[in-house]
Amino acid sequence: MTSLYAIIMAGGSGTRFWPASRRERPKQLLPIGTLRPLIVETSARLLPLIPAERQMVITSARYVDRVRELLPDVPAAQVVGEPVGRDTAACIGLAARLVQRLDPGAIGVAMPSDSVLSPESVLLEHLAAAAAALDAHPTSLLVFGIAPDRPATGYGWLRRGARLGEFGGQEVYRLAAYVEKPDLERARALLAGGEHLWNAGMFAFRPAAMNIAIALHLPRLVPGLDALADAWGTPGWAAALEQHYPSLPKISIDYGVMEKAADALLLPLPLRWDDVGAWDALARMLPPDAAGNVAQGTEVILDARNNIVSSTGGLVAIKGVADLIVVHTPDATLVCRRDDAEGVKALVQELERRGLQRFT
Repeated sequence: MTSLYAIIMAGGSGTRFWPASRRERPKQLLPIGTLRPLIVETSARLLPLIPAERQMVITSARYVDRVRELLPDVPAAQVVGEPVGRDTAACIGLAARLVQRLDPGAIGVAMPSDSVLSPESVLLEHLAAAAAALDAHPTSLLVFGIAPDRPATGYGWLRRGARLGEFGGQEVYRLAAYVEKPDLERARALLAGGEHLWNAGMFAFRPAAMNIAIALHLPRLVPGLDALADAWGTPGWAAALEQHYPSLPKISIDYGVMEKAADALLLPLPLRWDDVGAWDALARMLPPDAAGNVAQGTEVILDARNNIVSSTGGLVAIKGVADLIVVHTPDATLVCRRDDAEGVKALVQELERRGLQRFT
């Protein structure tokens, strides 16, 4: 089988997990519902198929040292720090060029650093199937779709097209269309129709094919990416990042490339997936007590139901409340309604507006 390289995207700030996630320690570097930091879990689940020397991490420049500490077996040069965030097209475009320099015939698999997927054996089987499909269709780009189990409105969806064939024991399809995040009625219809999957932000491609697609659909990225690829591994690498990366267009790979690709492929992933987007994800990751409460850390819960509790800095005690999120850290505490988990991002923005950046 063609060599697989992992491209782990780890540049996000994780504001919806405040106050545990901060500017200097975002959620991907923390154990959120897991025993190890999310980025360590992501790297480790790939090791049976993609060893550490074939993993590449694109993260923020401020997190490079910490990522290298957490992933000591990933070559240091393959942990790349973005001086500014430029979304996934720049991230994947740069990684594709660097992987091509390491192994021109490789296949890259790009994925977020902060998702939870299980069972891992199913993931590995499907990564191998993706490689087999791209061996047969080397100019195509492939997106993985998650089999939906609810009418989610917070994800984009993917419409399955005609069956392409079986590769590595798995069915692969043409990608018919991207669907923007739907309202609840539309999401229910997509789920009932059976032809749509969730977009998990995971892709597989030959670097040469991705480079061609970017040149066709996002030509403004090309000069900067070429200059960066030429500088990688030289004494001028750090200066090149500072010079060229901020000028790259800020756009997602979905909108900039994948939605426009003429021959994109779709591989369904029939496994449990969670994007760990906000505190309510803990309810999907941890077992509840008899009253529906889930907790991590040190807590006492009495006469309470359907709460989410997390403590990394002392004891949290709740009594007689329902449907809350309560998070305590050594210097900040969050209390909000469980159905307003997404609103934590607005709270972080308000802290910054009030000049309280030391808490963000």
